[in-house]
Amino acid sequence: MPDAEVDLATPRSIHLVGVGGAGISAIAVILATMGHRVTGVDVTETKAWPALRAAGVEPTVVTAEELFASADAVGAEVVAHSTAFPPTPEDRSRAEVTGRQLVDRATILAAICAARPTVAVSGTHGKTSTTAMLATLLHGVGADPSFLIGSVPPALGEAARWAGPDGVFVVEADESDGSFLQLGAATVVVTNIDEDHLEFWGDLDAIEAGFDRFVAAASTAVVGLDDPRTVGAVDVRASRVAGAHGAITVGEAPGARYLVHDVVVDRLTTTFELDVDGTSIGPVRIGTPGRHHSRNAAAAIAAAASLGVDPRAAADALAAYTGVARRFSVAGTEAGVTVVDDYAHNPGKLRALVASAAEAGWGRVLVVFQPQRYSRTRDQWRDFGDALTAADLVAVTEVYSAGEPPVEGVSGRLILGALLDERPWANAAWTPTLDDAVAWVVANARPDDLVLTVGAGDVHLAGRPILDGLARRAS
Repeated sequence: MPDAEVDLATPRSIHLVGVGGAGISAIAVILATMGHRVTGVDVTETKAWPALRAAGVEPTVVTAEELFASADAVGAEVVAHSTAFPPTPEDRSRAEVTGRQLVDRATILAAICAARPTVAVSGTHGKTSTTAMLATLLHGVGADPSFLIGSVPPALGEAARWAGPDGVFVVEADESDGSFLQLGAATVVVTNIDEDHLEFWGDLDAIEAGFDRFVAAASTAVVGLDDPRTVGAVDVRASRVAGAHGAITVGEAPGARYLVHDVVVDRLTTTFELDVDGTSIGPVRIGTPGRHHSRNAAAAIAAAASLGVDPRAAADALAAYTGVARRFSVAGTEAGVTVVDDYAHNPGKLRALVASAAEAGWGRVLVVFQPQRYSRTRDQWRDFGDALTAADLVAVTEVYSAGEPPVEGVSGRLILGALLDERPWANAAWTPTLDDAVAWVVANARPDDLVLTVGAGDVHLAGRPILDGLARRAS
């Protein structure tokens, strides 16, 4: 049952538990900009601390036992917590006794959405990139958007902004726990519908039903028609959702109102042609590689057009987009080898990433993949193995637990085995630790190679050692 709504019409004293996390820290910045007194706690200081202090937020490190009790010291009226720190029954009882409103992240975000016309961007893959693209192009055409994005786009310089009262609020909407259904957005975007977060949804039918509810509640919807697994094919689930609610459709799939075609991926850029209702608006160019990003860009243009922005002007403004942190982020180049980091952590994201890299013009693509969560690996190891088949060389590490306990028989070796079952001749290695993976890359990479470090865990830490190792090898 959702928590009671939070009234933000007048300044409040708001305390955020887990304030160091990406999502909650961005919410803290927005709340402070809105004029609320914002404090927050976490169990460790994170890289969000400087931005929080710059926004006037007061973050503090406390023990896990003090997280919710810390609200007493600051006299908070409202306490909102991240999913990483759920309250105990005792925490809830204490809030009730003190008359303090205790809510989750989705509830406080819904209260922010209620203050502005909101565009909520969701989908199994691509929601961070699409949210960033939409915010970037709206900024570029002078529409003064507010936004909350799961990562920082270099073109905007920040993940969260609360701008003037005349613009819309563009928000990345999380489907992983169903919280996107609480936001009440007038305009929504669904990039695609695929299998992920089965620990919450159970199966793909439930995921489709969730996205159907998300679209049904909006006045305007943009839905990507493409099958995440097959280029140019219609996804029947997305088509059902779009058809049921008269959504604006986008993609390479036949029949899309915003039709993407003639996609060219060249190293770090993507160019494509876009037809709107059968009329060409000319080429669109974005500063990030990937066929899937052309579809994301088309969705952003379609959403902007639904808000009154000329599609050609929207496309022109997208030229400023150069990606977001941990989405095809270039770590550096050494000895002719380019090292790129990416957050892809489910089979659909991984498949799109590797396929895009394979067609972008490098000599070979080497992938270091770190699976995240035992539950996801248990449920989708075969799909992960299949997603890696487009790479030239692959190394798989042990599972990054993300706090989950180990599951008997579940290991990164399952993914490696699935890849070799699919392609017995594949050049693939088991590198259980990041040190093993670094040594493997340094031993195997050659000039004009692209190395991808991929996953939602700490695999991004391998980038610098790989570059250093390549430099030593070349000296």
